[in-house]
Amino acid sequence: DESKEDKSAKLYYSKLPSDITKHHVLLLDPMLATGGSCIAAIKVLIEAGVKEEQITFANLVSCPEGVAALFKAYPNVQLVTVALDDKLNGDK
Repeated sequence: DESKEDKSAKLYYSKLPSDITKHHVLLLDPMLATGGSCIAAIKVLIEAGVKEEQITFANLVSCPEGVAALFKAYPNVQLVTVALDDKLNGDK
């Protein structure tokens, strides 16, 4: 939620196929910064019955802090990224 100081992720809507547990899920987002949005999206998938091993998160740019947060929360999710920034800036 961009209105909060910590800019935490907020779920607005979720609609998944009824047979999602039978598929590999490709989760896409242009950037992995703090990891909050990614972790929140993966939580929705896990709660729907998708196993971590069935999830691949793909993005264009990742920050080390976000990568660490992602793998701390979900160590078995696959990550595909094009570039790795040096660090997260103060703007998150």
